[in-house]
Amino acid sequence: MSNESSEESEIETIKKVIMDYYHEGHVRSDPELYKNILHDEWKFFLFDQNNQLKIVDKAEYLSWYDPEKANINLNWMTEFYNVDVTGNNAAVKLKIECEEVGYIDYFNLMKINNKWWIVHKLSHKIK
Repeated sequence: MSNESSEESEIETIKKVIMDYYHEGHVRSDPELYKNILHDEWKFFLFDQNNQLKIVDKAEYLSWYDPEKANINLNWMTEFYNVDVTGNNAAVKLKIECEEVGYIDYFNLMKINNKWWIVHKLSHKIK
């Protein structure tokens, strides 16, 4: 397999795991789904409502989700803007939104033991 087709294959794999676990985690508000894509050392960097830097770890992030309280009537959509792969590292820019909220997310991913994991997330709220 050529390097180009190998990279395309990795891009498709990354998109699939993001849709299967990150996107569906939002749809179902299910922390168990996120556990399949967020590395244990994962960190989320964002600006809070006071424009102060906030850094959230995996445990805190997972605590925000509860499938029992999920609004299953929301229509979540994910649009990939860019997926860049270099070896076992990748960067992704995407938009995820529903009727109530929307974000531009930037992910750094690493392929560890033949599996892609999000290790860092930056997010910008768009609605």
